[in-house]
Amino acid sequence: MNLKFFVVLLVLALACNTTVLQAKLVSKSSKKMPSWIGMTTEDKSKFYFSGSSTQDTFEKAKKLAVSDALTQIAESLDLTMSVNTKRLITETSVSLEDSSSSKSRDVKILNATIKDVYFEEYEDNGSHTYTVHVLMQYDKKDYQKEKDRLAKEYEGFKQNVANRYTKAKQLIQTNNCREALPELFESLKIICNYGVSRNLESEILSTINQLLSYIDIQDSYSSSDKLSGVQAKFKISFSATQELCKNFSFTVNTLSNFSIDKVLTNDAGEIDYQFKKVAFLKKSNYKLDLDIKTTYNLDENFINAYTFKEVSKELNFLGNKKRILVNISSNKSNEELENLVKSNLIQNGFVTAAKDNDFILRANVSIIETTKSTIKDSSGSYAPLYIANATVTAELSSYDDKTQINSTSFEERGFGKTESKAYSDLLQKISSSITNNL
Repeated sequence: MNLKFFVVLLVLALACNTTVLQAKLVSKSSKKMPSWIGMTTEDKSKFYFSGSSTQDTFEKAKKLAVSDALTQIAESLDLTMSVNTKRLITETSVSLEDSSSSKSRDVKILNATIKDVYFEEYEDNGSHTYTVHVLMQYDKKDYQKEKDRLAKEYEGFKQNVANRYTKAKQLIQTNNCREALPELFESLKIICNYGVSRNLESEILSTINQLLSYIDIQDSYSSSDKLSGVQAKFKISFSATQELCKNFSFTVNTLSNFSIDKVLTNDAGEIDYQFKKVAFLKKSNYKLDLDIKTTYNLDENFINAYTFKEVSKELNFLGNKKRILVNISSNKSNEELENLVKSNLIQNGFVTAAKDNDFILRANVSIIETTKSTIKDSSGSYAPLYIANATVTAELSSYDDKTQINSTSFEERGFGKTESKAYSDLLQKISSSITNNL
């Protein structure tokens, strides 16, 4: 009995608490809610649009209610707009941006005025909110004038796309890829920004990617004095027409897409660039990527809206199939290490030979006595760990004039559960480090 009485009291307490937490109507601007709320109506000379908003101040709620009504006017004027909009109100116009498809239009709503305002004030646990409804009136003559202007503007966008695409196709027919691409990008930007001529969108994008696939990057390299780097020259043109790519923007990136520098082709379609730090023996240290965004002045939203053909070239500084003589000295037998180094060089595009060489690789390896330690394995038991140590110096030189191209020195460690496995791991790491550091 006592338990039932307690449950009844608890239910009543919760009900009372819920009532307290509900917002209470404190005041309203008129006894009866106007019939125009939520309605769009008209008379002989004017249209009427209803806007609403709830905010923590009357002024803010009224401003956003006006924004809501003006947005409805703008959307009814420009039927090419999506209803998913952001609002920006000025004294003379409303600018709408569609966040989902990047279409944007400036809709000028002049002389729209507030016909009526109705508000309700609510109090909830000491906090006040205001729900404001506004009725905006807009002259039908002004409405039709703006509607006609927007329709004319829309047709102008469509014609601009058609004209640019026609011009681009004519330029392509005369083997002028370089001047055709800006026309294609501009026409695609109009389609993307204003939602016109969607039937041409995929065709224009396909044509852009076809022209981008023609861009060819030819390279040549020369090593500079001592350790200052590699002087690289790139000639960039359209393979289909041999037309030079003048004033194109490229980025020098690592293979993991870390940007190193930005470069421009000159009027001869060439880039001269000094690489300061290069692992000479690695097949690919960097890559050269066309910067479409900078070259054609594109914004991030546009870039993200489409998939463009990637124009990229991995850079092999000493050139494929260069012949290299390997000469390794060590305080222990070096045949296995020499074979590992040669294997790495072959994987990176070099030919290891005994004559007619372009380069000579000399390395001196001092292998220190292997030490023994212990580690705790996953079961909690202690297991032996062998550590093999070595110091290495190496240099790469021109075979003909013995000019040094690069040099390195480093310490390396190998690990294993047995002494032989530690030694094998050490040799693998030494061969990789020589390739990576030279």
